[in-house]
This record gives sequence, structure tokens and C-alpha cells, in this order.
Amino acid sequence: MNQIFRPRPHQRGYCPPAGPAAPMIAAATTVLGTGLSIAQQSQRAAAQAGLASYQAQLARNNQMIAEARARRAEQQGRVDEQTARVRSAALLGSRRAALAAQGGDVDSGSPLDIQADTARAGEYDAQTIRNNAALKAYGYRLQGYDSAADASRSDAQAANTMAALPFAIGSSLLGTARSVASKWNDWF
Repeated sequence: MNQIFRPRPHQRGYCPPAGPAAPMIAAATTVLGTGLSIAQQSQRAAAQAGLASYQAQLARNNQMIAEARARRAEQQGRVDEQTARVRSAALLGSRRAALAAQGGDVDSGSPLDIQADTARAGEYDAQTIRNNAALKAYGYRLQGYDSAADASRSDAQAANTMAALPFAIGSSLLGTARSVASKWNDWF
């Protein structure tokens, strides 16, 4: 009596309907799929690392721009401070001339107090301009430090992405080896 074909894939000596090459084809497709997966992982890691490196360079550029702005703020502060001192000296000179025109002694009493107050106010204005410029430069430098930190973080991200790639590839290879061995064991 003819026995109806019943597949027994878990018994040794089983030959699948596709023929004896079926286990090899299954193993080859698994290995090929793993190869493509590894290539994709490599491309993805390279793209992520490239993006992180690009972001790091942008952050370094922002740091340089912030430092240039800080130097410019300090330069402008020195110019404005000097201009304030010149204006103060001019005001002091005109007040001294006005007091002298009134016919009194400009080096004593109230006229001297008025001149001292004018000089103090002028110096206060000059110091305020200097401090404001220093604060502005400090703000720009803080932006630069933030950008430097962003650059370091992006550089580390790029390095970590590429450093993790061998582990991801190794994991894929081990998974494939396990899968091929399992399939091979099922067939034979």
C-alpha cells in the first residue's frame, strides 16, 4: 500500500519536497539577509556619525562667532568709554569756564564742588559703559562655551556611534549563526 507523504521535518534523513538543496538555500538566504542588514547598519552608523560631526563643526563655528562678538563688544566698550570721558572732560571744561566767567575762584568752595561732581558723574558714566561692555562680552562668551559643549557632545556621539557598530554587527552575526544552525538542525 502506498503511504501518503507526510513531512517530518524534525526527523533525521528528512528530505524536503524542494529537494536536498533546500536547507542550503534557506541558510544562504539567511546569511545574505544578514549581510544586507550589516551593510544597512554600517550605512546608518556612518550617516549618524557624519551628522553628529557636522553638528559638532556647526557648534565650533558658533563658538568662534560668539568669541568674535565678545571681542567686538569689548572693543566697542573701550571706544564708547573713551568717548564718554572726552564728553565729560568737555563738560567739565565748559563748566569751569562758565564759573570763571562769573568772576570767582574756581579752585575752592562751591565751584570746586561743582567741578568734582561733574568729574565724578563723567567717570561713573565711563565705568558704566565699560561694565556694560564687559557684561555683553561675557554673555557672548557664555554662548561660546555652550557651543563648545555642544561640539564636544556631538563629537562624542559620533565616536560612540562608530564604536557601537562592531557590537551591532557581532550581534547580527551571532543571531544569524544561531538561526542557520537551528535551520540546519531542523533539516538534518
